[in-house]
Amino acid sequence: MSSTITTTAAIDEALKVIFSDPLVVNIVEDSELMSIMQTDMNVSVDNTTGGRYIEMAHYFQLPAGVGARREGEYIPEADDPIFKNSRLYLKKIQGTVEMTGDTMRRVVGDEGAFINYMERALPDLVTRLVNEIDRMYIGFGAGVKARAATATVDLTGTCTVEVDRALGVDGFTDAFLQFMEGERIVGLDQAGPLDDSAILNPGTAQALTLIDIDEDNGVLTFSGAQATIDAWEANGAGMYLVPGDGAGNSTVDATSGEDREIAGLMAGADDGGIVSTYNNIDRSASGNRLWKSIVIDGSLPVWGGQLTEELLTFAEDEVSVKGAGRIDTIVSSRAAARGYWQSLKGDRVMNDPRSFTGGKSGLDIILGDRTVMLKVARKLPPEVCFALQNDTWKRLTLNAWEWDDRTGSIWNRVTDATGRKDAFYATGVMYENLFCHAPRKNVRIDNLSASF
Repeated sequence: MSSTITTTAAIDEALKVIFSDPLVVNIVEDSELMSIMQTDMNVSVDNTTGGRYIEMAHYFQLPAGVGARREGEYIPEADDPIFKNSRLYLKKIQGTVEMTGDTMRRVVGDEGAFINYMERALPDLVTRLVNEIDRMYIGFGAGVKARAATATVDLTGTCTVEVDRALGVDGFTDAFLQFMEGERIVGLDQAGPLDDSAILNPGTAQALTLIDIDEDNGVLTFSGAQATIDAWEANGAGMYLVPGDGAGNSTVDATSGEDREIAGLMAGADDGGIVSTYNNIDRSASGNRLWKSIVIDGSLPVWGGQLTEELLTFAEDEVSVKGAGRIDTIVSSRAAARGYWQSLKGDRVMNDPRSFTGGKSGLDIILGDRTVMLKVARKLPPEVCFALQNDTWKRLTLNAWEWDDRTGSIWNRVTDATGRKDAFYATGVMYENLFCHAPRKNVRIDNLSASF
């Protein structure tokens, strides 16, 4: 009697389902800043295996050896060019989908079980990923979403926190935009460093779950362990809020000093006021002028806190003169875009308007020989605007979302100290970072008014 032995090769298609491409496409299409970077700015994407880290060489000083001489005199002496090496790491971003065995059995019913379920779970996972990645693309890598403006109010079982300092930067408002209901947050001791050694009530109960957002008053409501609520309340105003749960967090690793998150626009387009050392190069060190972006104070009387044609033209002139750069893309908040629109309306004259249509669509500005469009990012604080040179930015990525399928399936059974549960989870990962290799060719405009 003979029989056929079923091998892993025979059932490979039933066990292993790859969702990398659809998920990555959805992430890009549904995002704001990533789509601007990839689609509108056409930022180059470097696919890499990552390794331990990525090191790049930068030309900080051209070789010297030029001068005027008379006949018979010595030729100019040559000096060495100066190169400096930046070093950056790909950041690991993970997501997990979990369901009970009953849910799986009811949702799926054929050999396409994984696909059937993921068609339902995928949009929710993409929404969470996009929310976090967009925030990271704005931020500076420390994982901070906001700061507690006042002491936590304990409501027994729940608590409320008024937040300010969006992304952890003093003066940035609308901090609530960095949050989404259902996410878990850990608090960092106001007296401690901005890393995971300062987590309040560390351990499996260290995170609280965000259950409600009051946009008008910038107040968040959390639920969770009473011990963590008590720790937040005792810490008072000044506590920083970062993503985290009972298994880990997204802030800086205290042991290595390395950021866990993507270092976004705040890190690249900065003069050292937010990020003093950018990818292993100290911005304050002598000779590192090119590693500092142009930062303009939009609150000066000449600008009055309003994003105007004159302010953007000045930004173009500054980056051209001081950094030999050119602005290709302007990324602003909705408030800044409204301010720019209001500044343009005074130039319009309508003679005998029998009828007209109000409102606005695309907002452009002519800078030199090109027309530049304003792109709006919802999570960008109203006080800041970026004017970027596209070809100075790179997305470093493995360019795939990969589900962990080492067991032969993307689904793993949930277990705890007691034993196995009738529940399953799937975990995926992507590697990504954003990098500016010529910060001096980019501009950040600060201190714009949020009232427009």
